[in-house]
Amino acid sequence: MQTLVPGTLTIGSYAAFAPLCWQDGDRARGRDIEFLRAFAAQFGLQVVVRFFEFDRLWERPGRDEIDLAAASIAPLASRHSPGVVWTEPYVTVQRSLLIRATDHAKKTIADFAGQVIAVTRGSTADLDTVQRKPATARVVYYANQEQAVHDLLTGQIDAFGTGDLCSRYLAEQNSGQLAVTDVHDMAQPEHFAFAVREASQLLDLLNAFIHEHRARY
Repeated sequence: MQTLVPGTLTIGSYAAFAPLCWQDGDRARGRDIEFLRAFAAQFGLQVVVRFFEFDRLWERPGRDEIDLAAASIAPLASRHSPGVVWTEPYVTVQRSLLIRATDHAKKTIADFAGQVIAVTRGSTADLDTVQRKPATARVVYYANQEQAVHDLLTGQIDAFGTGDLCSRYLAEQNSGQLAVTDVHDMAQPEHFAFAVREASQLLDLLNAFIHEHRARY
């Protein structure tokens, strides 16, 4: 392997997709991060996590900024970029909307005509919501998951589009106040993978690790 810094795996991630990846003070947390920490430990690598905006995070390995991007990213055809290769999938998700529990009668995105739906810019939720929303629904962008939850609870937005693993976690963290609706598959199943710097020669090693440990993600 040829990591950017010898003996160190430099991961680029996003600070607001709990429980998959997030920033807790000065520490990176989440399933994506812990999965890669276990991978790095097999090879005696130290782990450094750098946080970026989500949009186009997957391009950064190809610019030699990080060894890989790990932020619950689906390897869509539109996200392929020079110098980047994608691992095998490590988990599969569905799209969903996080809503106030009192709005439980809203079952699909069609029920949000005239209302405000928040998403993360550049995310699959962004693409899915823009394609499926009623014409009168308005999309707004948030880079902070906690702020989105706060604004949902206080009525400043009406839904937060995110993957079902995130939305169910946030609903559990706010039991009785938040709920999950509009759970659905994309036209093609949505798998998450890691975007890897091709020159790092990490791809085969990561794929072998994913193949062996995916069930424990």
